[in-house]
Amino acid sequence: MILNTKYFGLIADITNKKEEQLNLEQTQISVASLKAFMENNYPDLRKTSYSVAVNQAMVGVDTNLSEKDVIAFLPPFAGG
Repeated sequence: MILNTKYFGLIADITNKKEEQLNLEQTQISVASLKAFMENNYPDLRKTSYSVAVNQAMVGVDTNLSEKDVIAFLPPFAGG
């Protein structure tokens, strides 16, 4: 499965990337599983809170991902 990921703010600092294309062996994966995968590859993600959006919509960890989805990893927001 190919997933396109985009990183913002602190998440981009942790990954040293603004975006990346993941080619995963799984044919089905949930947001929770993707988060576990990402935290394994980027251990500093475990130390911060972040949200995940899929195709520009905020989603929960039980959401299943589809081929070619665009996943955004978003740091906490501050209003002002």
